[in-house]
This record gives sequence, C-alpha cells and structure tokens, in this order.
Amino acid sequence: MKKYILTLTLLLILIFSINVMAQRPRSIWISGTAGMNSNWILNQNAYGNQEMEYATSFSPTGGIGMMYFKDREWGFSGNVYMSKLGQNYSGYQAGSPAIRKVKLYYIEVPLMFMRQIPDVNYPTWISAGPDIMILFKSKQEYSRNGGSDLPNPDGMAEGDVTERFKPVDVALNVSVNRMVELNYSRSYMFLFSINSSFGLLDINSSKYQLPNTHDIYSASHNFYIGVKVGLMFRAGIVGGRRW
Repeated sequence: MKKYILTLTLLLILIFSINVMAQRPRSIWISGTAGMNSNWILNQNAYGNQEMEYATSFSPTGGIGMMYFKDREWGFSGNVYMSKLGQNYSGYQAGSPAIRKVKLYYIEVPLMFMRQIPDVNYPTWISAGPDIMILFKSKQEYSRNGGSDLPNPDGMAEGDVTERFKPVDVALNVSVNRMVELNYSRSYMFLFSINSSFGLLDINSSKYQLPNTHDIYSASHNFYIGVKVGLMFRAGIVGGRRW
C-alpha cells in the first residue's frame, strides 16, 4: 500500500509540474483510458448475519470517451467505461475467521460538465456530473472455517447474486483532469485524471433490504476513488473553424 501511495504521489508531481497550452475553443476530442479504482460499498449488507471488517478493494476500469471544449473555460465530456466495483470483507463472523468478496460489474456512463481551474500556471479541468451505472453481473465469494451457525446462511451463498442488486445506479462523479501535449500540432495529448463517484441510490434490491443483527437496515451505496491514464486526439472543430 505504501509503494502504491508513493508511486501515485510521484506521478502527480510529474504530471502537474508540466506547463502546456489550454484546449482550443469548439474542439472535439476522442479519448481512450484505463485505470484503477479503490472501491467501497458504504453500509454493509450482510443479509441479517454478523458484519465483518471492511478490507481494501482495488479493481480495474477502462473505456472510451468524448470531450467538447466550448471555449477556454467550459466544456463537456461523455464516457463509457467497463468498471468492476464492490467490496471485500475480512474478519470474524459467527466465531470464526471469514472472507467475503462482493463483485459488481457495471457499464458506467458519466456525463460531465467541465470547467478550467483559473489562476494556475497550467491548464487543469475539474469535471462534475451524473454517473449512470448499469449492472450486468454480480458475484459473491465467501469462505469460513468452523464457527457457529449463521442466522441467514443463504445470504452468504457463493456464485451469481445479480438479483440482489438493482440494475441501475445513479451517482455523482467528480474528477480533476490534466492534459499534456504530445506533438507540435497539439492534436494528440496524454490524459491523466483523478476521479471519485458516490452512488445516490440504494444498490440493494427491495427483496434483499434485510435488517442487520440490531434489527436496523441502512441503504448501501457505491463509492470509489481512482486514477485513469490514456490518450486523446483531436477529432475536429465544430463549424470547421481552423486553429
């Protein structure tokens, strides 16, 4: 974990120490990115069983996107990602060590308004907007050695658990984006972004909104924070305007 944080810090220093020109007005860009997220499910749903401690969960993400820069201050972006979210758990359950992994596979479509951060020595854009996530598969892995019986052993069943989660989630996505020129004509750029997404809806389907051992149910929400890197190239300019 320490090596991961150190590598990320050095990369941030390198990327944000380079000074380049801003994007030209009315330009359209196509991008391809890949990255890694730290995933969380806020408010654990153990289906009436004893809850376990949260464990770190890192998963890949990637996809394609489009950016339109209306002028040197405002823009819009739309992306389609394949993202693996979910949560790992590890600890004691019913008197014995246990491990649980919930894996949620989404098609993620963030639609973002972009604003250049003013008064800095380099062009950097902050983006925010709705993030539509369409679930197409979910799996659960579980193991426990010994211990007493669980109140609801079916809740810890392994395999496909797609029916336990709602098919669509809507989140708020916020990101900081940095573009670095790769050629003299400014038609290719390296893209680096840090982004976070917080789910606004309860991801559990109504049938599986079960109270915990204290007879309390709390809605579960997707959350992640991660980094993406990739390439973007200029596809054209609206109205045929030349640079």
